[in-house]
Amino acid sequence: MAEPMDLEDSSKSPMSVDVLHIINEARMTYGLRHQDYQRYRKHCAHRIGRIRQLLHIGQDMTKKNAQRKEIPANVDDKRYLELYIYEAERAWATAMELKAEAESSMGTRKRHHFTQKLKKAGQHTDALYALCQKLSVDSITVLNIKAYAMTMKGYYYIERKQWQDALDQCVSARSLYETLAQTSSNAHQEALYYSAIDTLDPNIRFCAYKLQIDTSSQDMDAITKHIKPVTGMESLETELAKVKETSGQGQHDQQNFLNRRISQTINWRSKTLTVKNKNLADPIQKAEDSVRHLDTTTTARSENENKTVESFDPILSHWAEAEKQARKTIKEDKEVSAKVTSSKSVQASEELVWIQAFVIYNLYARSIQRNLVLVEELKSTRGKERELIKLYDDILKNVDSIRDLNVVQEDAAFDLELDTLAHFYRAHRCVYVARIYAEKAMTPEALSLYQRSQLYVVQAKQGLQQLGGQFSEDAILKVSDTELNSLEQTIRTGTHKAHASWYLEHPTDSEDYENDLTHKMNHLNLDKQGETALINRLDVYPATLATNTGSAPHLIDFPPVFQPVACKPLYFDLAANQIKYPSALTERADKPASKLWGFFGFGGK
Repeated sequence: MAEPMDLEDSSKSPMSVDVLHIINEARMTYGLRHQDYQRYRKHCAHRIGRIRQLLHIGQDMTKKNAQRKEIPANVDDKRYLELYIYEAERAWATAMELKAEAESSMGTRKRHHFTQKLKKAGQHTDALYALCQKLSVDSITVLNIKAYAMTMKGYYYIERKQWQDALDQCVSARSLYETLAQTSSNAHQEALYYSAIDTLDPNIRFCAYKLQIDTSSQDMDAITKHIKPVTGMESLETELAKVKETSGQGQHDQQNFLNRRISQTINWRSKTLTVKNKNLADPIQKAEDSVRHLDTTTTARSENENKTVESFDPILSHWAEAEKQARKTIKEDKEVSAKVTSSKSVQASEELVWIQAFVIYNLYARSIQRNLVLVEELKSTRGKERELIKLYDDILKNVDSIRDLNVVQEDAAFDLELDTLAHFYRAHRCVYVARIYAEKAMTPEALSLYQRSQLYVVQAKQGLQQLGGQFSEDAILKVSDTELNSLEQTIRTGTHKAHASWYLEHPTDSEDYENDLTHKMNHLNLDKQGETALINRLDVYPATLATNTGSAPHLIDFPPVFQPVACKPLYFDLAANQIKYPSALTERADKPASKLWGFFGFGGK
């Protein structure tokens, strides 16, 4: 019993035909890329014969005047629908071929024939729509066929110069295509819808001009909002409701769909971005939920202390998946744009670029936050400057990766924020490198790095001042004046420590030591022959005293120069006390003088 039920369910599954895809592929492949309508007409005729042969409804060529077999009333093969599509396309291609010939030859008969072919194309599309009403066909296919039929009728009415009818048909077809484009989640299908809209817009403007309707506005919505839709559009409201419900009931849960639709709208850098691809929207939503959960578990008093490195793992995982899907979506969009172009395709491509930039920015910004948390953990342990430098190297690489995005070049404020962050992180890195040099007693290199880090801080302050003192609300990474002042104080402290350690290690090389009195006395040379003192050249003419040195005149020698003086040896006086004379000398010294000498008055008493 199970197998028959499965067969019955499969037979009741609605048929689906991608009308615009079939038409666009056939037109671009077989001639219409070069406006070769004859080649395209022959291709459509060949496809019609082939499909009829496969469906066993081909014309029997053995009998004379054989009638073509009619299509059965109840069919379950979508090739019957494709048969009508190629019938309409063949009639349209024939009409366009006759129109080109009529314009070149100015023949009225050919103009009559090509208008009749356009009418025939409209009849084929009406028959296709009527067949879809009888069969089990999904709502999107029904709406596509109805819009296609309205387009063919609009072309016919334009050639008949029935401007009001043509305007009604084109506006109704445009409304259907616009609704289908808004509910589509496929980039290729959306591009096809907008391409069909671009084909209809010039015809709508022309019909409005002929009817003397104001067409000065560049917005087509402003032109079409006052035009009533064609009769019968009310019956399509049910099909439109089914399409919207089908696109929203991906998981058969309307509330989940509403929540998902809300999450697909992103407000970032003063832009509103809509993520229509579910494969891209899901990881973005999961990443935002993880960030929101992390923020709720973090106290406002000490943000980094409560965050751990492990808490960033699910966030980075979701953003990495989103970046992968964004890159895949961009690739698919480029492939679609190469095949189908429309006015909205450029806008959609730019929006995808901004969405990819949003995902990449969040991925690298959260990675930087993770590294900053790891920096705070390593600060508690000493001797980890090398690991800190590696972390800041990774941070600077992530900042450079963000700056490589194309959207950064278009946003001057965004570029200035990244410059400020880069200067701030480079200043931190220079501080840790300077500490390593200071520990190795390489004071000049350490002082140079501290000076460079101070320059980075000044540049960061200038950037913050240009930003008005604060970053944008969308910025994940921010720098405040308090952090810059704290870093500047750290730089000053490190500079003073480096100076102090250098003075302690090299006391004789300092400038203060050279001016010290003790240093001068140690280098005093008593034997140095300098300028002659003034006291020793008083007999010299005073004009020679003038000098251009600007220093005090040399008055005396201090200390005085020692010179030899002629004097009695000191050791003789000391030795005389120890001399013993002979006794004869003593007696001779005591003998009285001669009397003779006294008579003459000498030597007497």
